[in-house]
Amino acid sequence: MKTSLPGLFWRILSAKGLTPVVIGVFLMLYIGIAFTTEDALMALIALAGSNIMLIALFALIPVNRCAYLIEEVRRHLARRKLLRGKMQGVVDPLFDETVKLEAGEADFSAVSRRLAASGYHVAIAEDTLAVWRGVSTIMVRTLFLAAGALLFSGVLISLSSRENFRGTVIEGVRLPNPAGGESGGIVNRILLTEVKGLFLAKSLSMEIAPAQPGDLPRVFGLYPPARNNGLFVYPRYLGVGLNYRFIAPDLPVGYEAHSFLSIYPPGKEASEEIPGSPYRIVFSLAPSDDGSDPYETGRMTFLFKLLKGKDVVLTGKAPTGGDFSQGGYGLSFPDSRRLVITDFIHDPGVFLIWVSMMLFVVSVVFWLPIRIFSPRREMLFTRSGGECRAWCRAEGKRRMHTGVFHEALDVLESL
Repeated sequence: MKTSLPGLFWRILSAKGLTPVVIGVFLMLYIGIAFTTEDALMALIALAGSNIMLIALFALIPVNRCAYLIEEVRRHLARRKLLRGKMQGVVDPLFDETVKLEAGEADFSAVSRRLAASGYHVAIAEDTLAVWRGVSTIMVRTLFLAAGALLFSGVLISLSSRENFRGTVIEGVRLPNPAGGESGGIVNRILLTEVKGLFLAKSLSMEIAPAQPGDLPRVFGLYPPARNNGLFVYPRYLGVGLNYRFIAPDLPVGYEAHSFLSIYPPGKEASEEIPGSPYRIVFSLAPSDDGSDPYETGRMTFLFKLLKGKDVVLTGKAPTGGDFSQGGYGLSFPDSRRLVITDFIHDPGVFLIWVSMMLFVVSVVFWLPIRIFSPRREMLFTRSGGECRAWCRAEGKRRMHTGVFHEALDVLESL
């Protein structure tokens, strides 16, 4: 049978295996990129978001999910018409198994009674016998395929339109808005607390003072991400905003700076150059003596190494509000504040991804009991021109259903 070019094109777009093939292409790209960079996933996202050919290739996935959904609904409706005797035509692609028998004059009544006794619903006509039992999962499959289309559509939109702005959220400072527009309220506090969660051991929250009197404080956590001025707020890295003062015998005046240091967890180091001098200070956060987390408690003590060129001149430690002096060198820490390096992201595809996740959950919740307890099973028998043809399909309990189907064939052949 010849297939027209539009028909062939539709068969390719609606093919069940198209999505796995496209995903396989991106997987091979990921493996290739992994040999050249440590952050292969971010490199692949950046490449896919800037290459029009890769975007077009990825767009095949949501298109395929939609086309496959249309085909699933079309096949379901066609099978319903066949089982009700309201349609004739090509039957084979709608079922899992097809059998042709030399039993065109066989009486379907004996087979129908046998199948009815096995719990099947039976609809018998002059030359047709339709048999079915169980609940169809067409609605569940529709939700699942729609969820896949929404998921990959959301990812596609994110790849092509996502904008990422990075800012620093600091206690006591106004919440930044790197994309422009109005800034948020003052950051009252940043809290890191232990939780007994399934996936997370600690929870982070950033409490923002109300922008206007009478409003409630806003809290930004790890998940789900909240929104501020149209941007999603994703906390990324913890750190410390440190105000320090440094003096040295060979410096005419002291040096004071406010630095954002990525020194969490304790032991992680960050260095600061002293402009116009050969000095460099390496900071780290000291573990608490009582075993508590200094970021959680806010009681911070800082370890430091003073380097002059490559030589270590001085090492020591001091708490927030304390100082250290030795040999004409001095270092004090008037103030320290918790901070969070935060991504502010414009990403319209996130909503589609969230909706798809909800649809996936709903479809699985309904699909599982149907598949276990009462899956749809169907048979169709027709006779014409001295031969009998039979079809069967099952959405679950396939082996049991196939056994009943072949028993029915044996009955037909014995008549």
